Amino acid sequence: MRLGVSVSVRCSIGTASGNTQTDYPAKFQRSSFSTANFLPDNASSAVSISSSSSRRGLIRIATLPCLLPLIGCLPANAMQPGSKEYLLIKEEVRKVLSKGKAAGVLRLVFHDAGTFDIDDSTGGMNGSIVYELERPENAGLKKSVKVLQKAKTQIDAIQPVSWADMIAVAGAEAVEVCGGPPIQVSLGRLDTLVPDPEGRLPEESLNASGLKKCFQSKGFSTQELVALSGAHTIGSKGFGSPISFDNSYYKVLLEKPWTSSGGMPSMIGLPSDHALVEDDECLRWIKKYADSENLFFEDFKNAYVKLVNSGVRRNSL
Repeated sequence: MRLGVSVSVRCSIGTASGNTQTDYPAKFQRSSFSTANFLPDNASSAVSISSSSSRRGLIRIATLPCLLPLIGCLPANAMQPGSKEYLLIKEEVRKVLSKGKAAGVLRLVFHDAGTFDIDDSTGGMNGSIVYELERPENAGLKKSVKVLQKAKTQIDAIQPVSWADMIAVAGAEAVEVCGGPPIQVSLGRLDTLVPDPEGRLPEESLNASGLKKCFQSKGFSTQELVALSGAHTIGSKGFGSPISFDNSYYKVLLEKPWTSSGGMPSMIGLPSDHALVEDDECLRWIKKYADSENLFFEDFKNAYVKLVNSGVRRNSL
């Protein structure tokens, strides 16, 4: 599929071995994996988008910049998992993704989608994280973006993919490569052209009441909060093996090792992790997931799909 609109800027991410060129979206940029058709034209000509006369009439847009926000407001028509485009992303992601890199890639998902606010429907899974890498809460994520850029470059050479789609699929692959449940997500997300507002990610120092309020503002229940928190089972938080996605997180929470005086156990988890087990409503779900890994996997999978669809704008005609 040829795109009449595809604008990006090229930025350099400094690394120990030099600079890596990373393509960031310069405006709301569609993934070519959606079903919309863009008609190439010059800047002064009208852009026409047509569909079956039995469904919609002809829409004429006088200037190109008007096209993108309009399409973002149209009903979603996402490309489903199992398509050749979806399988292409999975294949290229698997080439660059190792168990040791999985936690950082999964963190990208949470920090991109976690800016969603249900009250004004802003933020969410829109690729804005590539503009927000200098924020303190996103420290270390440049490495994960660099990892995915390698795969994205290969995919773009065949058929362009948005950062939002790339991160959503890569996060699911990160879970599975570490032994977690297979998760399939739809495609067709638009990338944004600007950073999302600051201060929307849950702070590490929040108590259980603050966490529940924060997640409610994003449309998530307490059960979904506890399920998504299980992502901390991989990485450097100290819950079981850093490269095994299982229900160790909940078992360790029930043990409360941080209450020990001094030593490594006191460094396990974040204050927000510790707070969950002190809340009766959260504790109920922690016990359920500690008892049943299958239940955790199923609930995490469902919450993850909801997370990567938060605030999503798709092309659809």
